[in-house]
Amino acid sequence: MTTQKTPLAISSEVFKPILIRAGVALLFGLSTVFLQNPGLTWMKVAFALFLVFSGSALWEYLRRDCVPEAMRSPLSLAAAAWLLGTVLLFFFGTPGGVGLTVAAALILGGVAELVAWARFRRTFIPARDQLWTGLVGLASGAALAVGAVQGLDPHGQLGIVGGGAIITGVLLLISGLGFHHEVRRDRGTAQGL
Repeated sequence: MTTQKTPLAISSEVFKPILIRAGVALLFGLSTVFLQNPGLTWMKVAFALFLVFSGSALWEYLRRDCVPEAMRSPLSLAAAAWLLGTVLLFFFGTPGGVGLTVAAALILGGVAELVAWARFRRTFIPARDQLWTGLVGLASGAALAVGAVQGLDPHGQLGIVGGGAIITGVLLLISGLGFHHEVRRDRGTAQGL
């Protein structure tokens, strides 16, 4: 028998992994803005770091006790898609191959996050973030696939995913800071401040 956690207890558990994922997305997104002429190797490394650290941040989120058991399946699939994409992208020697691999990982991850949102948005408040992260992942993946097929260079492909990462990062930063603020406000109230 499990006990139902209060919204404040949930906020105190999820704000850190949400902020970590926001930081990963923002760092990647901002790095793509300042890169002028990345080559294929840098493209592979940048995408690999983004996918690995995003997947790791999502795994950290899933380890929280408050996350519903059934919600862990679709989100685990998202993290697994990103991690598998990281491995597979190193097998391609062209920007198009790398881009299509990353696009597939982003699309699978986006769909998985949308499934998590659809199933748990009413019963688990943090699941509402998955609507936006899922949509941005899906859109970034689709745009990257089109760009890769059309022969977009590494800078353009990184820019597509970087733009989506900045949007995701900002949305998750707002969410994570909101959950953190709830926890701090409650602590201040409990201490009579």
